[in-house]
Amino acid sequence: MSHFSSEDEALLQSMLRQLLQSVKEKITGAPSVECAEEILLHLEETDENFHNYEFVKYLRQYISSMLGSVIEEETDKCTSAQNQGEGSGYDTLVQHVTKKTRESKEYREMMHSLKNVMMVVVESLINKFEEDQMRYKEIQRKVKTEQHSSYYTDNCSDSDSSFNQVWSSLCNNLAGPPSFMLL
Repeated sequence: MSHFSSEDEALLQSMLRQLLQSVKEKITGAPSVECAEEILLHLEETDENFHNYEFVKYLRQYISSMLGSVIEEETDKCTSAQNQGEGSGYDTLVQHVTKKTRESKEYREMMHSLKNVMMVVVESLINKFEEDQMRYKEIQRKVKTEQHSSYYTDNCSDSDSSFNQVWSSLCNNLAGPPSFMLL
């Protein structure tokens, strides 16, 4: 992600959009923003399709490529220490590797890069959403204007029709001599 291109941005946007569309009902059904955040935080536990989302697959691959060597190195160190009788099991190994990985320079660089890239992607998605909202409002405004214009046009044509009938009747009555002259 350090060489982040517009194609990468478009791909990430697409993958993130897919994820958001998939969880849209869960999020919009939440009674508050805090609840929606909780839903997202526990998505892996509650969504059986979590690991099938392209965005999740991409992140896993990215994290593996950025931190795989750090994790391997720390795992090897701990495993050799355990073989020498210094360690005390799998949980300790996982905790130690996690701690060392999170303290590593590679982890800090990855998080910084990931944060920057995702800020660009999310900002772009928000901008596209706002543009879509503006287009939608413009279309709604045009539709209302056309309906309003059509209403007046229809009323005018009704008025024109009534006016034409009255005018025609008046003209027909005036075609002959005025009735006071017939007396």
